[in-house]
Amino acid sequence: MTRIIRVLGTAPGVQGVQLLRVLIRINRGMKTLSKSFSRRGFGYVVTLTLLVVFTGAAGMYVFERNIPGSTLTNYGNALWWTAMVMTTMGSDYFPKTSFGRVLCFLLAVYGFAVFGYVTATIATFFVGQDANDDDAEIASEKSIKALQAEIVALRKEIQARP
Repeated sequence: MTRIIRVLGTAPGVQGVQLLRVLIRINRGMKTLSKSFSRRGFGYVVTLTLLVVFTGAAGMYVFERNIPGSTLTNYGNALWWTAMVMTTMGSDYFPKTSFGRVLCFLLAVYGFAVFGYVTATIATFFVGQDANDDDAEIASEKSIKALQAEIVALRKEIQARP
């Protein structure tokens, strides 16, 4: 019986179902996290990314562990490989199974999106710092309100002229 289960576990259709299960679990995890965090901020993204890394590593391990020439023969190697893909550092190993390649692509796309989000968050921080500085080249909220008040005063002065 165990032999039959092992043979069925290596069938291409079964691996597709396994990939679908991994994606469904990631989706459930994202929904749970979004409910946990009232505002989808930086903490949400960091927690979600950790969830994606650990789940993605499990998926890569399942898909690539029995493939000849694979270096993802244990979960630790799969976790390291997934972290390198997510940080856009890359790796010397390329998935050999089609399901592994699909998962690799999804992990890379997610990694690029998170990298963009982190970059935007850092940029927003620095822009916010400059917005509070009166000498900065960026117009702060205070200087915009001062300009609006000056425009209102000029309109009143223009309307008061005969």
